[in-house]
Amino acid sequence: MLYQSRLGILDRVRVLTKRRVELGVRGWSLVVGVLAAFVVVIQIVSSNFDIRGPVDLLAHDFVGRPGIGEIKMAGLILALVCMPARLRWWVLGGVLALEGVWNLQRVIVGNPGTIGNGILWGLVGTAVFAFWKLRGAEKAATLKAVGLGMMLIVMGRVGDAWLVLSTKANATVLDEYVELADRALGSPSWAVGRVVTDSAFLTEVCSRVYVYLPVGAAVIAFFQLRNVARDGFPRHHIVRTFLIIGMIGPIVYFIFPVVGPTYAFGHELAGAGWQDVWPWVSPDITEPVAAPYSQFIARNCMPSLHTAWAMAIFLHGWRGSTASRIFGTFWLIATTGATLGFGFHYAVDVLAGAVFTLTLEAALTRPETGWTKIRMGVVAMGAAMFAGLLALTRYAAMELATGGAAATALLLAPLVFTAAGFLLVERPELLSVEDRPGGPTFPGRRRRIFAQRSQV
Repeated sequence: MLYQSRLGILDRVRVLTKRRVELGVRGWSLVVGVLAAFVVVIQIVSSNFDIRGPVDLLAHDFVGRPGIGEIKMAGLILALVCMPARLRWWVLGGVLALEGVWNLQRVIVGNPGTIGNGILWGLVGTAVFAFWKLRGAEKAATLKAVGLGMMLIVMGRVGDAWLVLSTKANATVLDEYVELADRALGSPSWAVGRVVTDSAFLTEVCSRVYVYLPVGAAVIAFFQLRNVARDGFPRHHIVRTFLIIGMIGPIVYFIFPVVGPTYAFGHELAGAGWQDVWPWVSPDITEPVAAPYSQFIARNCMPSLHTAWAMAIFLHGWRGSTASRIFGTFWLIATTGATLGFGFHYAVDVLAGAVFTLTLEAALTRPETGWTKIRMGVVAMGAAMFAGLLALTRYAAMELATGGAAATALLLAPLVFTAAGFLLVERPELLSVEDRPGGPTFPGRRRRIFAQRSQV
């Protein structure tokens, strides 16, 4: 009887805290259907521009030489973390065996090895095994795990198609505007670029962090999702943030095309740069213009989605243990250093990426509190701040470059205000009692939960 009463109390606590949720068959089917429709749309658009779409790229990954192995590694890690514990070693062993077979034939014909085929076939085989042999909760957990891993891989290929489409849609780029605006911040890409260029150690660390961003997300997913096969999924986790960033963020590439300082003002692409001065000398710009640039280079700078994803790793890391907090903080700092130090982004791009993620997280975090007036206000403010940052960069670049401290404050204000708004949604206890979601009864509700926990 005592055991049953404790179970009853625990059930009530779960309902009150609403920390975990199961979407059910219809919910997961809807998610998969939306993503599949999105992939089909991008494939159709890609075909109209005579470029390889995500379906073509994935088909090649299965039977040819796969690309971007880091994302496939992250997808495998995510699937292993989320599936029932008794299956993990069997799936990992099967994937390693398949990778060995694929790479053995490459070695025989004299080609270098790679990874990806075994991961993809291993995940598909696991899904088939789950349909064929597993039952009940174990079957559902395994299929969800494989689905999440494959979603990450598929969205990676969607992103590749997005990048190529951005070059087809924009013959000109706005790098001169962003470079001038960046001067209000002290041209960080030039400063950090010199430091990273002169240090072999920093170059190695930053390059690893930059390339293995999906693996960094998988590490945080491990902290958040390692028990989902037993306890169910949290209402909010890093995977949904990552996927939504990847679906929405690239749209801005078509609105605000930028290639980055190492391409526009450096020698990353021989003969394509306007001035080969990065990171040693600031370029000579008298009047910014939207200038033509090689359409072999993606317009994927504004916002910096690497920073946006790293900010997601940071925010979700701080919701977990000390180890995940340290990891998330390191990853954000190292990613910021890499994006600037390699000349892939301007500082304004980095600020825009951070504002973008904070706004998105303000909409997604703490779903149990609902869409309160505070949340709606913060999301609206974040969207306005993001749009304002882009408008300032495009239409007031010269004034920002010569505006001194006032210009610096204008560029930093969107990040400061959006971060403060995000904290109000993430930490409602920072508000006064009357302003908290749920009104003055909120503390009492928390006391009831804590009282029930103390009885267990």
